[in-house]
Amino acid sequence: MAAPTPQQVAAYETAGEGQRVRLLITLAKSGRGEDVQYLLQQFPLEGPHAANRILFLEGLMLRADGDLTGAAEKFRAALASDPSLTLVRSELAQVLVELDENESAQHHLKLLAAEAPTPEAASGIISFMDQVDSRKPYKISGYVSLAPTSNVNNGSQHDKVYVPMFGGYADIDPTSQAQSGIGIAAGLSGAYTKRLGNDFSFVASGGVDARLYNDSDFNNYGLSESIELRRLVKGGHIGLGAVSSQSLDNRSFEPNYWSYGPRLSLAYQLTQQDHISASAIYEWRDVLESKTADSTALMIDGSLYHAFNSSLATTLFGGYDHVWTDWERTSYGAISGGLSLYKELPAGVTVNLTGRVNLTTFDAFDAGLGVTRKDTKLIGSIDLTKRDLNIFGFAPSLNYSYTQNFSNSNIYDFKAHAVDVRLTKQF
Repeated sequence: MAAPTPQQVAAYETAGEGQRVRLLITLAKSGRGEDVQYLLQQFPLEGPHAANRILFLEGLMLRADGDLTGAAEKFRAALASDPSLTLVRSELAQVLVELDENESAQHHLKLLAAEAPTPEAASGIISFMDQVDSRKPYKISGYVSLAPTSNVNNGSQHDKVYVPMFGGYADIDPTSQAQSGIGIAAGLSGAYTKRLGNDFSFVASGGVDARLYNDSDFNNYGLSESIELRRLVKGGHIGLGAVSSQSLDNRSFEPNYWSYGPRLSLAYQLTQQDHISASAIYEWRDVLESKTADSTALMIDGSLYHAFNSSLATTLFGGYDHVWTDWERTSYGAISGGLSLYKELPAGVTVNLTGRVNLTTFDAFDAGLGVTRKDTKLIGSIDLTKRDLNIFGFAPSLNYSYTQNFSNSNIYDFKAHAVDVRLTKQF
């Protein structure tokens, strides 16, 4: 490969910083890495953006040489310093697709769509996301995390409760009081997607989850399954299917709970920055050990996602649930709402803040409590991810959550702290 001519070097020397960077990018992408290194050595880049520009150029050269893993590391390092670098994010997303890191690629493509220069460009990115999603009909993911919590069973913070019908206080059973525990949470899930012509697709998924604590009485194991037929429309889909779930006895591993019912879903891209999703489930719940505890439930949820730019996004969400049991005083309705904020910070740190409020009102007066029970639950969490620390294709993530429940019957007052440490693909 011919070295730059004296005339080319002279023209480069008199060019402005922006022109130099554009020329270096062109040379790096065309496999002329030696020329890039020569020009950088002779005429180093200067200014506050120089370090990230060099990382970007190094990533382009590695990609041109076929070292996709090395290229991704360079692009991640540049984004760790400055998450607003959309050109770097675009190259990273493409490299991740080539590496078959589809979940990570989709994460970055979704952020890029928000800052596309035109609606047409955003539509192209979204279409590319669909292509990436359809490349592999089978998807498998799993997690293992350390999960200590100050209140494993959501038990009361009190040891006595006032009982109106007896006109005095009664001791709360120790098993209903707050119990701390340190455990391990683990899960495995899989999904299969089949395109049925141009207008429909079929989706099936299933998963298994477990939480294991130092006190095995609080262990829990769960299974879940779903199938859905989706009518595809431009920018989204409407789905109709069914869901089911089971929980297993923590000693015998035999099912002790089963739920099942139909599900209706909706997802739609309103604009390049806004996406809406909603679902409704009607569910039958069978408690196999006690038929008197059986119930039915209606659950409606919705969310609105808005991206301000490629490193800042927010989600507004809400829902309504109603559970009907044979005992009216244990039936209840609940509304919930909240807001989450996603922000990529310098130093390779991503923060995700979430706040939620749940308001629950039971359907009938409880003579034992002396009230119609009403609860207000506040939930807050912060999730921190070190996105430039790549561990076999995963980034470490730390989550802290705080929950406090206020009830007009203090037997149901409780608070809980929990910490979750895991690895994530969303980086």
